[in-house]
Amino acid sequence: MTEPTATTHCPECGGQFTAEETCTDRYHACMALELTDPAYGAVHHFTVPAYMLQHPSRLSAAGWLAMVQILHEFVVDGVSPARMRQVIRQQQKMQPHSVSLVKGDVAERPSWTWTKTIMDIHLDDPARYCADVRTWAKAVHNDIQT
Repeated sequence: MTEPTATTHCPECGGQFTAEETCTDRYHACMALELTDPAYGAVHHFTVPAYMLQHPSRLSAAGWLAMVQILHEFVVDGVSPARMRQVIRQQQKMQPHSVSLVKGDVAERPSWTWTKTIMDIHLDDPARYCADVRTWAKAVHNDIQT
């Protein structure tokens, strides 16, 4: 568990911390569920870009823009994870020195307030979890568009 700070809200996404958990803790809990239980893992392709977009200190400026595109393709275009992997492999063959998601100029923190954060995700039931993650990913996408 990440040590809670004096703040009760995440400085990046604004999510409300609990006494036991920060956004980073919740993200790690989500990853543990998604990578060990296929019922939870069905939404992994939404969780990662939604979280990264709301926590831009983990991304380069170019990486943040790439995540915006990736989330758009999943949420709006309905691209499957398998298809996304094919596209990324093709891009890497054509541009072997493509954009780094983490190296380079640091992504700026968005100035808007996010309508949903990872702290809104319920972990207790796979069906509810998947519905929450999909709703969160759509909210992140919509927040970026405004």
